[in-house]
Amino acid sequence: MKQWMRRATAGVLAAAALTGMAGAANFTHCADALKNMGLLVGTQNGYELDRTPTRAEAAIMLVRLLGEEDAAMAGNYDVPFTDVPDWAAPYIGWLYENKLTVGVSDTKFGTRDTCSAQQYATFLLRALGYEDGNGYTYKTALDYAEKLGVIDEVNCDTDPFLRDHVVAMSYTALSRPTADGTDMLLEALVERGSVSASKASDTLTLFQSCQAYDQIRMQNAQSGARTYDLTATITDNAYNEAACSGTLTVDGQDFSAELRQDGTLIMGLYQKNGTLYRYENGKTVKAAQPVTLGTADARIPVSAVMDVSAQNGRYAFSFMPSVLNELVSGSNVVLKQVDYSATEQGGVFSQQTGRIYVNMPIGGRTSTYAISISAALRSQSGSVQVPDGMDV
Repeated sequence: MKQWMRRATAGVLAAAALTGMAGAANFTHCADALKNMGLLVGTQNGYELDRTPTRAEAAIMLVRLLGEEDAAMAGNYDVPFTDVPDWAAPYIGWLYENKLTVGVSDTKFGTRDTCSAQQYATFLLRALGYEDGNGYTYKTALDYAEKLGVIDEVNCDTDPFLRDHVVAMSYTALSRPTADGTDMLLEALVERGSVSASKASDTLTLFQSCQAYDQIRMQNAQSGARTYDLTATITDNAYNEAACSGTLTVDGQDFSAELRQDGTLIMGLYQKNGTLYRYENGKTVKAAQPVTLGTADARIPVSAVMDVSAQNGRYAFSFMPSVLNELVSGSNVVLKQVDYSATEQGGVFSQQTGRIYVNMPIGGRTSTYAISISAALRSQSGSVQVPDGMDV
């Protein structure tokens, strides 16, 4: 079976840093958010994120994500299954009556059977309002969920599929639009009164910030071999918008340039002999490497985001600390060919917050910038190479 964590999706922020986290991922912050909103209760032993989920647990989560827990608890259902305990009966009964689930046989629901990633992806698609056979089938549920952004290389590994992945996928599903395209699932749950607006406020703010950044990326990403996704360069100087649009004349040669805007920064890009260059302030320099092809479906992996700060259209994302476990205090951070020493708190590098902080002399003063993890390219030696072009 395909293992989603092992793949890197072009254009996704922090994919390079997040790939390979399958064994180390711990989405406790997602579980905490779900519990705060009343969408997760846990067990007598806590969240138990390190074990496989059961079909009964998946059924309960589906009912909650549909906003129908009160209706389920108020009902009285006649189901043919003999293996459903009292605590799960209202949920499974409601799903069965509404034709949203079936048993593993005519008389067994498979309450204690392990829920697979494929089964849970199908449940989440139903929570979002997608119907089996209309765009996807059970066999294609994983691929369809990935297409919709419910699954990414961060939040789902099919081998083994754990409760850790269940909470991450559920949390991510809340950030995705419902099938009718009107609201995020979490917004829909708040509007119908299934989730408290006050308890959902912080999570909604984070989702909306990620969504705004995604929209910027999608607006900038275009199809075509000559279109690239280049991150913004830290600078206090405005780019020359007039010079960046249309045709650039460099060393007596004309090149077709693309006007790119990421927040408040503008840059012109052009190709020469297969090499990508950027044009800024009357000069041309090689673009930061690696250059990623722009993709319109690139999305922030919201399940890995701990915090977002945004100012004047510029975004800095704080990822969960496990992203950075490979780096320790004392590692080198290289910026513009200058070595900095990594520290655990503040300074150049902060493992606790998931951000890299770089002190840069700009216009006669020293400023501190928070750089998102996508700007960090790990080298074989274990130091971090921070390119000139980066997300901020």
